[in-house]
Amino acid sequence: MKKIKMKNRIIIGKKGMRMDARNKEELIRNNIKSLAEIKRYVADNNSILMNLTISGSHLYGFNSSDSDIDYRGIYVVNTNELLGLKKPKDVLNIKLKDEINDIVLFELKKEIDLALKSNCNILEHINAKQIYNTSEFIELRRLINNAFGKSGLYNSYNGMATFNYKKFIMGGKSTTKKYLYVFRSLMAGIYVLQTGRIEPNLITLNKYFKIKEVTQLIKSKQENREMSLVPEFKPHALEDRINELFDRIDKAYEKSKIPDYPDEKDVLEINKFLLKIRKKYILWIIEKLKSLLRI
Repeated sequence: MKKIKMKNRIIIGKKGMRMDARNKEELIRNNIKSLAEIKRYVADNNSILMNLTISGSHLYGFNSSDSDIDYRGIYVVNTNELLGLKKPKDVLNIKLKDEINDIVLFELKKEIDLALKSNCNILEHINAKQIYNTSEFIELRRLINNAFGKSGLYNSYNGMATFNYKKFIMGGKSTTKKYLYVFRSLMAGIYVLQTGRIEPNLITLNKYFKIKEVTQLIKSKQENREMSLVPEFKPHALEDRINELFDRIDKAYEKSKIPDYPDEKDVLEINKFLLKIRKKYILWIIEKLKSLLRI
């Protein structure tokens, strides 16, 4: 069942992100610099970068002046390494020189495995606007968007909201940022279960939900800093809204027309795609060797 139609985009910047021209120019410069360094790092690990996007508060639409930049992406490991005795890494945690940004890349198979479980973070990264992507990534995104299931979506979004609520809100460690994480998880989960569309940006989501407390929290987070305290609301206002959303996500799951789990035919298509990429890499290595040897 086709749920999402995505366009091939290579865009720097985020819809709904609050930034002036100077901040946007700085973000673009950072992205271009980081992309070049990340591609070199991936190549040094005998792999190819498939895509790169921004995650975290910049993706969610409530980044503040001191928010760092979280990069996420997919790389394809050299097929020859998969055939040897030593198992190659399936995660690259990259620390660039003089950078505090969080950079995590998943190997293609790991990314696919998590996507087929409808892991919400992975689906959001795949459907986010891309800083960089290959044509193969566009094909992968189309295949993945035909193959997620409502059971995984519900468990992922509801589980993330429950974890943050229990650990930070009930645990007495609540900040504006932590409340926003809870609201965003529930709202994004409800939205995809009702519409079949992945939407990570809280500003965009709140155009659909129209929750005034969320608007105030976003404003507070953007105007202050990462650990800003929660602005004053009427007693229990935030908890009441959150409890309502927990009820709504349960009902959205029950009524959702998305299949419980990915269809086997869609999974087989993704498997064919993975095999094609693995074979392509072997041929690419052979051609590169021929070129070096001038055969």
